[in-house]
Amino acid sequence: MSRRIWVSLVMVTVIAVPVYAQIAVIDPANLAQVVLIARRTQQQLDELQAQYRTILRMAQGLGNMESYRVPTIPITRHDPSRWEYGRPWIEGLNGGDPTGAAYWATTVPLQRPDAALSRLTPAARRAFERQYATIEITDSVAQMGGHQVALVRGYHSRLQQAVQALESDVLNGLPRFHEMTAILDKVASGELLARRQDMAANQLLSHALEQLLARSKRLRDTEATTINMQLVTWRDGRGANNAFVAGTGDALRTWRQP
Repeated sequence: MSRRIWVSLVMVTVIAVPVYAQIAVIDPANLAQVVLIARRTQQQLDELQAQYRTILRMAQGLGNMESYRVPTIPITRHDPSRWEYGRPWIEGLNGGDPTGAAYWATTVPLQRPDAALSRLTPAARRAFERQYATIEITDSVAQMGGHQVALVRGYHSRLQQAVQALESDVLNGLPRFHEMTAILDKVASGELLARRQDMAANQLLSHALEQLLARSKRLRDTEATTINMQLVTWRDGRGANNAFVAGTGDALRTWRQP
């Protein structure tokens, strides 16, 4: 009898007390997917930690890296005090000559054609203008090339300072300079400096190419003038010789003792 009373009391208690707890529902497939993701994440973390420890061991194995420090190579500069008449442009090659004043101070002045040019035939005028253009092109290329050399001389010191700062970070023995993010930053900095150096080198190469092009035009004009003279000689040589002989004969026949 006591057992029935006890069961009845338990049932009454369960019915009387509100039930707030919920039964957890678990999807085995989702649970397996979550476990797999967590496992892969842990594996990647372990691999990164292993790589980090490897980098630390490599950095510690290098020991003192001061022996890898390379002295800088200073860029050469002209000494204007050694030269008296070429000093203006020599100073421009060191410090820059944006207006070309230093270049013009050391070159032979080129006279401008006067009204006599208008009295030439159209063909002769065009030939003269092209010869004149060769000198103007040469002056422009030489002036800008000298100024660019001076700019690169000034830019070299800025690049050298950046390279020395990067070298100090690479050869530093403190562990924080050899962490993964620090190494990546130094790699990026090295690539950036290399591109800057390439830009400066390309600018010098472009001006060197301009010098060669101006020289090629000058040589071409000289060769063209020589060929034209040869063609005129072949075309008019016989007539010129005959006229010379006839004129000489007339002069000899008409000449009298003073």
